[in-house]
Amino acid sequence: QPQALGPGSSGRLNFRFALHPALSPHLWRARDSPRGHGEARPAMSVRQLSSPSQASGYSVDYGGDGNTTLANHTGGRTQRTKTDPLWRKHDAKANKSGQRGTIYWVGKSIMGEDGALKDERTNGAKYHGEWGNNKKHGYGVQVFPSGEKYEGQWGNGLRDGEGTFWAPVGKAKKLRKVYVGGWKDDRRHGRGTCFFKNGEFFQGSWDQNKMHGQGTLRYENGDLYVGEWHDGQRSGKGTLNKANGDCYEGYWLADKREGSGSFFYSDSGKVFVGEWANDLPKSGIYTQASPNPEQAGGVPTTSVLPSLRLAMPTEVLEGALAVVRNGRKAFRANNTPVTRLFSDEELSSLQEAFAAAQRGDGLAGFVELQALCSQLGSDLEADHLQELLVTSGLAEQDSDLDAVGLAFEDFLRLIAVLLDEEASHESGDFNGDDYNWDDSNM
Repeated sequence: QPQALGPGSSGRLNFRFALHPALSPHLWRARDSPRGHGEARPAMSVRQLSSPSQASGYSVDYGGDGNTTLANHTGGRTQRTKTDPLWRKHDAKANKSGQRGTIYWVGKSIMGEDGALKDERTNGAKYHGEWGNNKKHGYGVQVFPSGEKYEGQWGNGLRDGEGTFWAPVGKAKKLRKVYVGGWKDDRRHGRGTCFFKNGEFFQGSWDQNKMHGQGTLRYENGDLYVGEWHDGQRSGKGTLNKANGDCYEGYWLADKREGSGSFFYSDSGKVFVGEWANDLPKSGIYTQASPNPEQAGGVPTTSVLPSLRLAMPTEVLEGALAVVRNGRKAFRANNTPVTRLFSDEELSSLQEAFAAAQRGDGLAGFVELQALCSQLGSDLEADHLQELLVTSGLAEQDSDLDAVGLAFEDFLRLIAVLLDEEASHESGDFNGDDYNWDDSNM
């Protein structure tokens, strides 16, 4: 029984069907019916919702908003059938998984100085590739709003695996390759090559976006470093070949030459072998390794000098080296990576011993440190342990010993200083005191 539409109606047309229980229809169709403005609506399917043993009625509502509602009239009351909202259906369709077409992100509107929105937008972004659980996962290409581009592997929405990254340069925004290699959690990680803007490039190992491990860096001026890195700095053993022919081979710490090393001076043919501190040679042996090109014709003899020799040259050299090492002991102990101080097996054993001796707050006090040193084979008096703590930079000279508390890494650095001291005593190194030397004279 169609209900007529009155003047000013919203364009809704209701149909009511009375069904006899014996008929038990399974499907009804409401044919095209004109709306309030002469439009034609498509046929609407209506399913019987009640059981055949009950008298029932149905209505179809063509709403003015284009939505259709099915109502079931049973026992004198109306029960509306629940339907999923439209947004939920669209969201299910938008859930991305597997290979998809290009997805675009529209840029934000630009606001003017007067607070009004302009007819302009910031650059958008786009991604083409594989998805998993509505996140970029697998292989894909992403163009960022800044114009940067990444092509490679993704994991849970982050760059993860092998990939290549480009950045725009110049007014033309031409893409320049920046990095090729491994990624983890959206950061450079593993083996990779990075091309810096100033023309330098690094090839080697990365850890959390920093050069870490073995690698090679070619500098802008032509210098070449091949060696170890730690936390983005030269640290460990490495060789620096300079563009002018000079060469340093030895140890580095905090991006400077520190420890034993040799330096070849190409212009004179001389070589320095000895101890370095804060990027400068401090003590060692200076010899002529190859003929000096500036003295190819020989040096004329104008006078004869008596032969001179240094008394106790070996002892003098060892004493000078000991002074430098003792003066830099605290710096080296506090800045050298613990992975260089101890092997993995040693770290595991020290960790186990520290865990058994530490206090409830996870630190080791002065008494615990004495017990740990004794367990490691070194019975230390209180004054000696305090001296080691001061040398390591872990305590002040007049510190309250009861207030001392070291974490595991600080404990490792203390043990490193202790082992270095014992090794010096076993080798018979001089401390330089007999010669009244200090580091300022080196």
